Order: sequence, then C-alpha cells, then structure tokens
Amino acid sequence: MAAHSPRAASERPFRVSARDILWRLLNVVTAGLWVAVAAFHFVDRSFQSVVPGIALLVIGLMSIVLEFWRPDSILENCYFLWNFMGRGLFLLLMGCLVMGVRAINYAASGISWGIGLLYIVLWFTSFTLFPVASGPRRDLEAQFQSQ
Repeated sequence: MAAHSPRAASERPFRVSARDILWRLLNVVTAGLWVAVAAFHFVDRSFQSVVPGIALLVIGLMSIVLEFWRPDSILENCYFLWNFMGRGLFLLLMGCLVMGVRAINYAASGISWGIGLLYIVLWFTSFTLFPVASGPRRDLEAQFQSQ
C-alpha cells in the first residue's frame, strides 16, 4: 500500500512499550475515576444530577475503550485525543466537569488536572508518545485532489 494511503499508519505492526503501558494505565485510572464519580451522580436521584452522571459515564467508558481499541475514524476525527496538547486540555476540561462536593470528586478532578498539566508540559518537549496517530486525514486528501 502506498505511503500516502490513509490506512498505511494503522496497518504497520504496532509494538507497545513499557512507557506506553504506563501512560495508558494513567489514562485508564483517570477515566475509571470519572466512572466512579458518575456512579455517585446517580445516588442523588435528581434530574440535575443524573444527566451529568450519564455524560460522565459515557465519556469515561469511551475513554477506557479507546485506550485499547483505536479505530481509524476516531483517529481521524478526534485527533486531539492523541496529541499532548489536545489530551491535556481534554483532561483539564474533564477535571472541571467532575468537580463536586464529595472526596471522590476532589480526587478525580485533582488527578485529571495534574495529568492534564503534565500532558501540556510534555507538548513543549521532544517526548513522543501515541505513535498510531500519524496517518493523514481522508477529508483533507479529497479537498486537495479536487483543486
């Protein structure tokens, strides 16, 4: 397959290093805390509490799933999740969303903010991670061909 093909990045053999496992474990633990916070939203049994709980539950579970399974469509359309600045800003936002009055809320938001700030700092270094997200986008390729 040609190097400019959109599937070339995903068809290469991918090795998971110990460093990748550590970062994925951090991401899974953080998303697991979001799911735990979502469970406490259901305890209050009010509409204002359950709706954010459902959103946190979906986002947390999808974050866990996407640490192990990365389809091409997600890599193309949610690329911000696989670069340091995008992941850092996403974690800062989620840290704000899980903030609440319980100790689990403080723990989840503090960990989200800490890891999010670490990702943002790593954006400005030469540290590399997330090697899967290096493929070109299909929509950009179609735009350039039509000109």
